[in-house]
Amino acid sequence: MQNKFTENIDTCDEKDKRIKELEEKLRETEIRLSELGKEVEGKVVTQTVEINKLVKQKSRFIDNLSHDLATPITPLISLLPIIKEEIEDPKSKELLDTCIRNVEYIKRVINNARELADIGSTDFVFKREKLHEIVEELAKRYDVVFKSYNVKVENNIETNVTIKAEKNRLLQLFDHVTSNAINSMTNGGTLKFESKPFKRAEKKFVQITVTDTGAGLTRDQTDRLFDEFYKTDDSRHKLDSTGLGLAICKLIVEKHGGKIWADSHGPGTGASIHFTIPSEESVYDRSF
Repeated sequence: MQNKFTENIDTCDEKDKRIKELEEKLRETEIRLSELGKEVEGKVVTQTVEINKLVKQKSRFIDNLSHDLATPITPLISLLPIIKEEIEDPKSKELLDTCIRNVEYIKRVINNARELADIGSTDFVFKREKLHEIVEELAKRYDVVFKSYNVKVENNIETNVTIKAEKNRLLQLFDHVTSNAINSMTNGGTLKFESKPFKRAEKKFVQITVTDTGAGLTRDQTDRLFDEFYKTDDSRHKLDSTGLGLAICKLIVEKHGGKIWADSHGPGTGASIHFTIPSEESVYDRSF
């Protein structure tokens, strides 16, 4: 009987010892995890600083390059039309028209590149804005353009939808999205604006959708649409498209902490551009 009792005590001691060993290992593991967490956090901060540094360097490079290109282009834009007026030979006039179109295209690329660099290096200050009113302002601003292209605008956004955004940058975004949509509706059509609440990781946004009834997009095109200098197949050789407009939109949305994407059911079915902007309930007042 005594031996059995002694054995039970020994077993309990062994279990207590084992529990203490496990507790010690658990504490060591927690300490190690804490250290690893701090290491990872430090690396993330370092990489974020490095990425921001590279982004600023890229912005400065683009800005300097744009300035260097703009200097010789400016007199060409002014002088080529004057030279054309003084030439009588039709063939020479035709060649000059080609030069003028290409110089104007280079100017648009320079302006878009500067725009991209400026957005990347500028801190946005968010204010509460009525989304319906911003779209109405856009519609009035381009009323003549919409009519000339036989495009009907439908502002289906509720008047009480409020967002936190940098208004001028948002108008800039709408300008590029609208221009892209109009170019896809060669025979006219409808441009529809809609919105709905959107939540991501406990953060509240407003999802804005701009839908056109234009040429539509393939899956490959929707995947690459927001890449810098990317042009869809039908606009690859057009000098009115720089391939930077939607890349500018992407950067504007990302600086608002949102996401942008496109979808289409294929060629001939129109396309939709979706993007998210912080709702009025957002705690953020400055760009990301």
